[in-house]
Amino acid sequence: MLPGTSLQSFLRSWIGVVGFMALGNTVQCFISGNGTTERLYAGSEDQVTSLAVRLFGVWTFLAAVLRITCALYIHNNQVYFLTLGSFILVFVHFISELLIFKSAVFSVEIISPLAISGTSIILMIVGRWFLEPHKVKRH
Repeated sequence: MLPGTSLQSFLRSWIGVVGFMALGNTVQCFISGNGTTERLYAGSEDQVTSLAVRLFGVWTFLAAVLRITCALYIHNNQVYFLTLGSFILVFVHFISELLIFKSAVFSVEIISPLAISGTSIILMIVGRWFLEPHKVKRH
């Protein structure tokens, strides 16, 4: 077994699971309406409109598709770095909503996406070192 192979397998699985979790969150946005998102942005419930919830759902769907694609094609540089960028974007978004805009409050609803995106960022940076160079597609 090549060094890092088990880490690669774990990383693929992790990214895939996170992608499918995002699909579930997408469905929640369109079915549950404002309730789910209001808990996430509890600091500014008056700003959470139906339009904002649907927009959040579409954004989450796009992230889900990207992450599932990355899990399937983990050796593709472009997909890998776009996925890493999506996790960075999520992390920065929720940190800014919590600390700068104060639209989120420190709760399980905000800790969860921060923990998942933060863990994913670390795993993807470390995992990149172990991807076999000859299998990485460069375009």
